[in-house]
Amino acid sequence: MITIIFDVDDTLVDSMHFDIALFVNTIREVLGDVIVHNDWRKFKHVTDSGILDQIIDENNIADAKEMFGRVRKRFGEMVMAHLEANPCKPKRGAIAAINELYKNKDCTIGFATGGWRHTALMKLRSAGFSFDEATLFSADDHFERSGIMKCCQNRIAQNCNDIVYVGDGEWDLEAAATLRWGFIGIGDRLKGKTEVWIEDFLSEHWPTAPEKALQQTLRSHAADFGTWQSKE
Repeated sequence: MITIIFDVDDTLVDSMHFDIALFVNTIREVLGDVIVHNDWRKFKHVTDSGILDQIIDENNIADAKEMFGRVRKRFGEMVMAHLEANPCKPKRGAIAAINELYKNKDCTIGFATGGWRHTALMKLRSAGFSFDEATLFSADDHFERSGIMKCCQNRIAQNCNDIVYVGDGEWDLEAAATLRWGFIGIGDRLKGKTEVWIEDFLSEHWPTAPEKALQQTLRSHAADFGTWQSKE
């Protein structure tokens, strides 16, 4: 049995081109003229909750809990308005790939996104995905990406060790490495940066990518173990 857990933004749906802009606009609308890092890698935790917490802290915003809730609510309103005018598009081949995996009795799938749950659901539904909402975990469940992923594992595959994460960002790759999961990079941002990579779900390499990702992880674990033994 293998478990495959998917990121959402720019992994299953083409959304980063509007999501980041709406997120920053919402923060400035609610919090005022605050400093927001242009480089997402300057945030300790690249999730909606982690980013907003850091912005609130670095800008010394009072009433942090209330402001956090206001930003989250307003962001949902802005995403909904955008999607009503501009429906979200799925990553090429993504809907068919997910549907096929649901039919596979030797595979369990889930979703772990750094975004908030309400906006993730909006984007997935807008793009035409059919899925079990109970398998979606988000920045509402944990502020740290690896924590969100672990929440998903605990719900859908608590005793499974053969886990692969599919994501499009360096933070996805780092979180998978932290958890010692297999990893499949997707899209331009990770091309050449990870051992197992696909352009999209129509790639000829997609059907064999999960198994290759697991094999790569096993090799890495074996190498780590060998290094540890040599130090003893």
